[in-house]
Amino acid sequence: MSSPIDKLISDYNELTKFLISSGQFSESINVKDHYRKILLLSCASYYETRIMNAIKSFVKQNSSDEKLCEFVNNKAIKRQYHTFFDWSQTKNINNFLSLFGNNFKNKVSEEIKHNVSLADNISAFLVIGAERNLIVHE
Repeated sequence: MSSPIDKLISDYNELTKFLISSGQFSESINVKDHYRKILLLSCASYYETRIMNAIKSFVKQNSSDEKLCEFVNNKAIKRQYHTFFDWSQTKNINNFLSLFGNNFKNKVSEEIKHNVSLADNISAFLVIGAERNLIVHE
């Protein structure tokens, strides 16, 4: 199954091929310059949506009380995503893991220590978030 990000990459590749094949080299360069920002912002938004939806699903699975689900959504999730992570820290997600308690944080931190691929993916995720903030706020 392809993600919206995969579609964005595919569309970019097709557009670039078209522009180059039709001799529109400066337009191709312009598209490339804008595409990098668009891809970064799209990836950051994609991850934000996935994480927020996972948290909402987790709450719904663990509580049948609709009022609690709405409270968590309105006060703990909406407009709070960027406070979940320390975007200046691109080596770990301890800030986020701590939100679920020390036992959970310690357990997941141990898993990350023993999984180089997972640690690399987390670092890349944090870089995307930090770069997104730079683009949006500067």
